[in-house]
Amino acid sequence: MNSNSTNLYSERLCLRPLTLADQHWVLALQQDALWLKYIGSKGVNTLQDACDYIENTNAQRQEWGYGLWAVEDKHTAQPLGVCGLFNRFAFQCPDLGFAMLPESRGKGICQEACHAVIAWAKAQNYTFLTAMTHPENSASQCVLQRVGFTKQGVFFDKAFSGQTLFWLSLID
Repeated sequence: MNSNSTNLYSERLCLRPLTLADQHWVLALQQDALWLKYIGSKGVNTLQDACDYIENTNAQRQEWGYGLWAVEDKHTAQPLGVCGLFNRFAFQCPDLGFAMLPESRGKGICQEACHAVIAWAKAQNYTFLTAMTHPENSASQCVLQRVGFTKQGVFFDKAFSGQTLFWLSLID
């Protein structure tokens, strides 16, 4: 993984901050059946909603120093999904999150993007990360375990009721 400014690079991928030009595929991602089932509606139902989501995500990056990256094919610049870090306000560390467009699933892209974000977090001297999934989202749970997270149990909070919690130490 190489980084240049706020972009991250891996063998096949470029991870970069979202831009308003991403509004169409961000809307499609947030209307995807698996997004709605496992993440839930974020109120992104129009292109303007997608723009607002992108602006809010980038504002979080400015405030916290981390955020969501667009995941795209390094050679074609085709969007593949999103991966990044969130402040869930329930933990003293960032929380890893990701979602891939349907045509990008099952190709190791999500795992590769997660490795890039984890390497970035380690380089920033974070000592651990968390991640949460819907209890029935076995595909995302498998990705988390493949990149080194361990399952901790169920996390209950008013905003995240009944989520499966994962933990990753970044200390060697």
